[in-house]
Amino acid sequence: MSIDFVKSLNAFWLSVAIMVVFFVAEYFISLRLKKKVFEFSDSIANTICGVMERGIYILFAVIYYGSFEYVHNHFALMNIPKTIWSALILFVAVDFLWYLYHRSGHVINVLWAAHITHHQSEQYNLTLSFRVSSIQLLIRMFFWLLLPLIGFDPMQTTVIIGINAAYQFFIHTRLIGRLGFLEEIFVTPSHHRVHHGKNEKYIDRNYGGIFIIWDRIFGTFQREEEEVEYGITKALNSYNPFQAWFHYFIDLYHASKMEIGLKNKIKIWFAGPETLGPYYDSLEKKEFKPNVLSSSLKYYIGIQFAFLCFVCITMFKWYGTFLHNQEIYAIVLFTAYSGVSYAAVLENKTYSAILEIGRILFTTAIIYSLVEVFETSNYIDSTIFNYVAVLYPAVFLIWLYRLKNNLLNYQPEPSSIKS
Repeated sequence: MSIDFVKSLNAFWLSVAIMVVFFVAEYFISLRLKKKVFEFSDSIANTICGVMERGIYILFAVIYYGSFEYVHNHFALMNIPKTIWSALILFVAVDFLWYLYHRSGHVINVLWAAHITHHQSEQYNLTLSFRVSSIQLLIRMFFWLLLPLIGFDPMQTTVIIGINAAYQFFIHTRLIGRLGFLEEIFVTPSHHRVHHGKNEKYIDRNYGGIFIIWDRIFGTFQREEEEVEYGITKALNSYNPFQAWFHYFIDLYHASKMEIGLKNKIKIWFAGPETLGPYYDSLEKKEFKPNVLSSSLKYYIGIQFAFLCFVCITMFKWYGTFLHNQEIYAIVLFTAYSGVSYAAVLENKTYSAILEIGRILFTTAIIYSLVEVFETSNYIDSTIFNYVAVLYPAVFLIWLYRLKNNLLNYQPEPSSIKS
């Protein structure tokens, strides 16, 4: 993997930080406009998926970018020079391949299983752009490999794929209406709201990333006409990131077991999502009772989550300098554990307090490791981290104790209620 690609990862921290700033700004603007577009638990679940995916992305970077270089160096049909014109052609080609990938991801079950994570939320705001899975990341790679195979430069390809993804972040909002003549050329927030709708007329429409022309050409375009109902037709009813990533794969496995004959069992993995209807009809509907979060519990989770975002940004900022793969493994594990623990709190699980104690201790270990990293590097004065490493567990274990009634599904006995 070239040093240029490592440097591009280091620069990625800024884009992540900017995205966080934008969705915080969107939240406050929505309050000002008195428009409810955020739901606390949903936003946490969305962003946890994104933080996990970004951490795993660093670990997959060698495979991802290395595959581009390998295919370009050994199998390229031609060598396309890096010019303004080749960049423009590549820009259009990336968006066209996105359309093909995106459409395939909605009509082939095994690909939908990887993409469905992005459609689970019943809210629509900028945090939704974070709700993706690493399985989807790997699948996309095989579509992008066509570009270095043709002869496009791997680094230029990677940068333009990044630009394409960055554009799509900004279309996940309800605060921007229609944009006049731009609606005829580009994918706008209005177009993409339609794509996330579970209304019958909106399902499987508007697959484009930047240009809406592909949908117009191939007959998948739909204007926003009625109020959009967001989400998937069978609600997930969980905030757990692993449920979000893998539940449809599990559903596919069980649905295939209902099929008779090996051919039909295999076929269902490559058929469309509508083929799972009989399986879902056979399931008993389970009641979902998420935790009613107190203000104190929201502040508690919000502060913990802010630290998690800081850790994610740190991964990119110092990867390859102070942080290497072994530290990234620990951070990804920390993120995954945090996601499961937060989900237990949000879903009112009785074991959530135990998981949270473990997560606070895990976080303390992460802080201590940062102390060691900074002391070794002499890059930053580590004194403040020494204080934080002592204060963090003391403050949050006490806070957690005070929140025990919120975390233990506690209901006072009638006899204990004073008249």
